[in-house]
Amino acid sequence: MSNKNGRDRKRDYENIKKRDGAYCRGCQVLETERELIIHHKDNNNSNNNYSNQILLCRKCNYLVHPRLSERKPLDVCGGGCDSLDRETEITINREKEPKFREYVEFRVGEEKQVPQQDLINGGAEYCGCSIKTTRRYLGKLTSSEGKYQKNKIENIIMIYLKEESRMI
Repeated sequence: MSNKNGRDRKRDYENIKKRDGAYCRGCQVLETERELIIHHKDNNNSNNNYSNQILLCRKCNYLVHPRLSERKPLDVCGGGCDSLDRETEITINREKEPKFREYVEFRVGEEKQVPQQDLINGGAEYCGCSIKTTRRYLGKLTSSEGKYQKNKIENIIMIYLKEESRMI
């Protein structure tokens, strides 16, 4: 629930309605057909910037914020919700993870052994994602099913290609 009082909410509602029109940005239903409410695009109810607010009908808002026990994938809106148009973690990973894998393959192919921290930091810079994300990607690549392995040499963890005979 937003931390606005009723008067501020009404004022913001009218301003958003003037800016965007009196319809749900999700399913396009008109204000005369269903009640519209203010939705925060970034799901932060304290961020009351107008650029962060759109109007949704209660149904579309519920699809974005269902009860925990009833949550489904967020692409069920059906009306092209503006709040759902931004990239999701899954779509970002579909782009970034293969790019990181190519980066690791190139570096290990060229250098045979690469310091783990260098792959994590360099991969984050190369792929345009966080160090936390590249650490997770590298963890998958060096898992028991991955094609790389770790070896500690003088307090530095090195990453190198597993022997073909050890891969299933």
